Amino acid sequence: KLLFQDFEGYKFNGLDIKSLNDIDSEIQKGKSFNDLVALNELSKEIDSVEPIKDLKEALLKIKSLGHQIGILTSNSSKNVMDFLKNHDLDFFDFISTTSKIWSKNWGIHHIISDHPFELSKVIYIGDETRDIAAAKKAGIRSAAVTWGYNSRKALEALEPDFLIHTP
Repeated sequence: KLLFQDFEGYKFNGLDIKSLNDIDSEIQKGKSFNDLVALNELSKEIDSVEPIKDLKEALLKIKSLGHQIGILTSNSSKNVMDFLKNHDLDFFDFISTTSKIWSKNWGIHHIISDHPFELSKVIYIGDETRDIAAAKKAGIRSAAVTWGYNSRKALEALEPDFLIHTP
C-alpha cells in the first residue's frame, strides 16, 4: 500500500503530490483538470501579476459615489485575496468564487440573492465574452473592458450595454 508521504518530492507533469491531491479534490467539486492546473500555475506567479494602470483610482471613485463593488471569479479565492492584498486593493464589498466558469450567471444569481440589490442598478463588468453572456442570462446590464482576455471585436459582437476602453 502506497501512502501520501511516499510521493513527497516527486513531480508529475510539474506538479507535486499535494497539488495533485488538491486538484483531485477540486475535480470532485466540478472543476476541470486543465483549469486547475492553470490556477495552480497562476498561484505561483500571483506576486508578479500587476493590476491595470489607474484601476485602483477608478474603483475608489466608484466606491466614493456610494456604490458597492464586488468580484465574481472562477479563480481561486486564495489567488484573488493574495492579488488584492499585494496591491492594496482589498476594499471590495464582497468576493465570490465559482467553479462554473461557463455558467457565471448562476454565480450572479447567488450574489443577487445574498444582497438586496435592485436588478436595474446592477452592472456586471467583465473582460470575456462569457461574462457578457452571463450578465444577459442573469437579466442584468453588462460592461465589457477591452484591455482584458477577449478582443474588442469579440466583446462588441455580444452587444454589452457599455464598452470601456480605460479604467
